Amino acid sequence: MSGFMYEIKKIMLHQKGLCYIVIVLLFGTVWLVASDNPYNSAMEQYKSEYEWYLDKVNGYCTDESSLYLEQEAERIADAKEKQNDLLQSYYDGKISESEYKKESQEIEKVLEHQNGFEVVYQQYLYTCENAKNRYFLQTNGWTGLLGGGTLNFVLFLGILLLVTPVFCSEYSCQMDALILTSKEGRKSSLHKLFIVISGVLLMCVSISLIEYGFYSLKYGLPNGNYPIQSLSYFAGSNKSITLFEGYVYIGLLRLFGSVFLTILLMFISVLAKKYAVTLLAGAVSVIIPYVGLSKTIIYRLPLPLPFLLGTDFFAGDIVLSDAFTGDEKIVFAEINTITLLILFAVSVFLCILAAAWILRSNSNKWQMKTRKMRNVPTLAIILSFVLTMTGCSDNGKSQNFIYNSSAEYDCMGYEITQDAETFDYYLKNASTGEMLHLVRSPMFGAFSDEEKVCAFCVCSPYLYYTTSVTESYVNRVGNYNSSITKVSVVELNLDTFEEKIVFEQITNSGRSLFDIDYETGDKWKFLELHHDFFINNDSIFFIGNDGITEVNRFTKGITKLDIPTSGNISFDGENIFYKNEQSVLTRYHVPSGETFTYEKVVAYDFCMDEQSIYYVSRTDGSRVYSCNKDGSNKRLISGTPAMSVTCDAGNIYILAKESGENIVLSKSR
Repeated sequence: MSGFMYEIKKIMLHQKGLCYIVIVLLFGTVWLVASDNPYNSAMEQYKSEYEWYLDKVNGYCTDESSLYLEQEAERIADAKEKQNDLLQSYYDGKISESEYKKESQEIEKVLEHQNGFEVVYQQYLYTCENAKNRYFLQTNGWTGLLGGGTLNFVLFLGILLLVTPVFCSEYSCQMDALILTSKEGRKSSLHKLFIVISGVLLMCVSISLIEYGFYSLKYGLPNGNYPIQSLSYFAGSNKSITLFEGYVYIGLLRLFGSVFLTILLMFISVLAKKYAVTLLAGAVSVIIPYVGLSKTIIYRLPLPLPFLLGTDFFAGDIVLSDAFTGDEKIVFAEINTITLLILFAVSVFLCILAAAWILRSNSNKWQMKTRKMRNVPTLAIILSFVLTMTGCSDNGKSQNFIYNSSAEYDCMGYEITQDAETFDYYLKNASTGEMLHLVRSPMFGAFSDEEKVCAFCVCSPYLYYTTSVTESYVNRVGNYNSSITKVSVVELNLDTFEEKIVFEQITNSGRSLFDIDYETGDKWKFLELHHDFFINNDSIFFIGNDGITEVNRFTKGITKLDIPTSGNISFDGENIFYKNEQSVLTRYHVPSGETFTYEKVVAYDFCMDEQSIYYVSRTDGSRVYSCNKDGSNKRLISGTPAMSVTCDAGNIYILAKESGENIVLSKSR
């Protein structure tokens, strides 16, 4: 067996290199499928309606396209206004049902694709800012493929596992001394370098092709010849490249970053001769800058990290406005081509030095022409990296309950009260008057700059509440201040008063770099804006002014639900009940995503319990009716015109429209 084939067998079979490559590809694919969410969920939710308009304006934003969209916007706005007037006339009895249906059909033809129009119109507002290099296209596929400049941790861990044992396994059993006595010592090192780099390149290329195939199948990757500025992430870029060219260039940079990391790990393993040191040093060289430094600094370091990220080499300046002064500040400066080439050249030079040292360290004196200055490559590499781094330094419980966002909380004999001076929340025992702190943890607010209790949800015997905590700290790496906002969902057992956190998420991070304050938000920003929430075994539903967002408790997957939140929201564990834009009671089945409309229940307000729905009829003089949860068995329960209706376990509460009197009706009557 030749030396080359022996090294392949040792690295790929005995050191499980081939197994690691297969695991990385399989796990990377599974993770990609499981974690992917469309950048623009409305574009997928109303795909057919969006594509109906996209077919008419696809490509360059012409004067004809602009005129068409502006006229369509006016036409839809007029139709919605007419629809509201027509609906009000029908509910007030001014027109008959046949007249209402006839005129509604004409209006519905205009509004048939309105959801898709809202998506394409938002794209139009972005495109017309710079029509020369921003085109209309389906963006979800390309945005997912080119990414937001995040590190592929699966690939990173795969490289660590594949590369670290190559030399460390020989040092652990002192095989290196025997190899040095062989004439094939230097050639063996060359074989190792070639095999490992080839394996890493195979992983990178495979992952890149898997991502391309996945996004092509799921969203489509049309119009690859359009400018990269067609994606909002690259809005400020001055580089004249297409979407497909951007994919190729970013892929090549990530390939080089992977090779750079591979050579760095092999250099550290030859230098340290220890598994743990090699793994730790390799992880620190990537994770510390990734977590601790801003992108402006990261993308100017001759390290593997900026090349592993790749995306922001083609992004433009990112400018944010100061919330108090209104001044604009650059939080990320564009990397021009010259800077990129210089950084690439320096990195290549470091790779060559490291590779030379690896070969020299695995060569005996008969294979070396001279022993003079043999420590120069080591010192040069160590000095380079030192200068680089120092310069920038399931709960298993059933959740069957009824939730009404407009109802009072029934806390098993306790009332939730808030102190007018301290704004702290307390649980007041209704029978004894005893006051207990709602937040049981003594550490709440002890080390934070701002903390508050946001919302409540009762599922007997548990009281759930959400907290928002903002903390500041000084990160010594890079010498800048940082702040984070963390939202938690806490479960309090009202029988034992034991509490635990069932969900926790950092929503954003604010940073101060060189006395410049800026904030970096992310997809979890909606958590800071919620004012109510409800929960079941699988998900938490956060209610904000712009709708309801479902968060999976196990995968933390996010789903934005197209549910208006202007009125009461009810939930029975599987179904969300709400009023649609026409005030018609609607039920959304969470597991299947299907929607059912109660055509005969048109309400000003409603609430529900385990058996019935109570509502103020908009079509019958604001009188109060009840019906079963499937809409059957409708019956009048109060002839007094009402403004609102709520209920609890034993009573129905009606607010009279004319007198403002609170009327209490027993459910048992």
